[in-house]
Amino acid sequence: MTSAEWLAVAAVLGALLLGLPLFRWLCRRCGASAEVSRKSVHVAMGLACAAFPWIFDRPLPVWILAALATLPLALLRWVPALRSGIGSTLHGVKRISYGEILFAPAVAAVFDLSNGDALLHAIPVGILTVADAAGAIAGTRWGHRMYVCGTSRKSVEGSAAFLAVAFLCTFLPLWLSGRTEPFQTVLIALTLAIVSMMAEGISDRGFDNLVIPIGCHLLLARFLASSDAEMIVRFAAASLLLGLVSAGARWSTLSGSALIGAALLGYGCAILADPRFALPLVAIFICHLVTTRRHRLGQTFDHRLDTVISHALGSLPWCLAVDRGSLEPSIALAGLSFAMAIQLTIADVATRHHLDPGHPRFARAILKGWIIGGLPGLLWLWHGFDRIALPALAALLLTPFVAWCCHRIECRRLVSETSLWMARGILSLICSSTVLFTR
Repeated sequence: MTSAEWLAVAAVLGALLLGLPLFRWLCRRCGASAEVSRKSVHVAMGLACAAFPWIFDRPLPVWILAALATLPLALLRWVPALRSGIGSTLHGVKRISYGEILFAPAVAAVFDLSNGDALLHAIPVGILTVADAAGAIAGTRWGHRMYVCGTSRKSVEGSAAFLAVAFLCTFLPLWLSGRTEPFQTVLIALTLAIVSMMAEGISDRGFDNLVIPIGCHLLLARFLASSDAEMIVRFAAASLLLGLVSAGARWSTLSGSALIGAALLGYGCAILADPRFALPLVAIFICHLVTTRRHRLGQTFDHRLDTVISHALGSLPWCLAVDRGSLEPSIALAGLSFAMAIQLTIADVATRHHLDPGHPRFARAILKGWIIGGLPGLLWLWHGFDRIALPALAALLLTPFVAWCCHRIECRRLVSETSLWMARGILSLICSSTVLFTR
């Protein structure tokens, strides 16, 4: 590294170390709450980091700065004397959070991925810092409608504030730069704000500091290369999926963060591959709402984010394969459809066992799983179905065995509920891999 780069690293690091005591003093003088104090530091650090494209010309100094900044932040967390002293500005909120440890590496990763594009760096970092701070403060001050997110609780009001500020953090830089047309600028800002709000809604213990900047960077890069028609589809998909889970919340057994995670999973499948890949997931969610309402299961089960992760294990690998060009879309869509058919079969067996113990009704569950979970995707492959007929038959024959295994594990309580959900996702993915043997 050059002497100028070392000087820039030292200046930013010095500002960080001097800023913590200053913010601690200012917050005490103003009588600010612990949440306001912590988010004030967050915003100040974020605004400084957003300026990195104008300070550094290559990623190496930023990675070195991230390593040097993470060490003192880690010491502030784990050394009691420092934590109660200058670290009280960051750690005054009494909940477990690793946000300050993840912050610097995430910023460095975004800078590295941006390849010198200032907007691709500044906008994600701005959303991470300014929008997240606005959401946290609004939720603390005005939050009344709460939803569960892992080990913590978030508010609808805080998420709404995050959405509004995230829109401004995206719209203003794009509009002022003139890089996109006004109509496309609005679409990009709205879509990125909705998706980042959903990502923040499912992130617990400070992991939004990693998920939001990297996710926003990847999405923004894709959005900037999209046409108006493509952006209309992407905005409509995000809005419809969020609207669907919001409207169905009263009849769902999913927690608030799980509902948002379900919408985010559907959107991820539609963006990584194409909208057809979200249809099996939407069909399963609608089936879930109908079943829950019909049998009044809303107060019986409490499904958390591990339910969504289980379905992600069976669906996202196929979408990623399409995004990377590793598989034909038709083959990947068939694989995802097989996996979702198996997932719904397993879920229906478990539901029927709860409603009528001792009579799981495997044949009915298999029929329901393949019609509702598999058919929405497989219908698009009708003309070339002869290619996937044998793999589909193999997956269908594996379905009762997998459903029976999961049923026995659940009845005997051999593993935890989370482990069972993970096993369901992995088994559905393994069984759906029969599609890889297409002719």
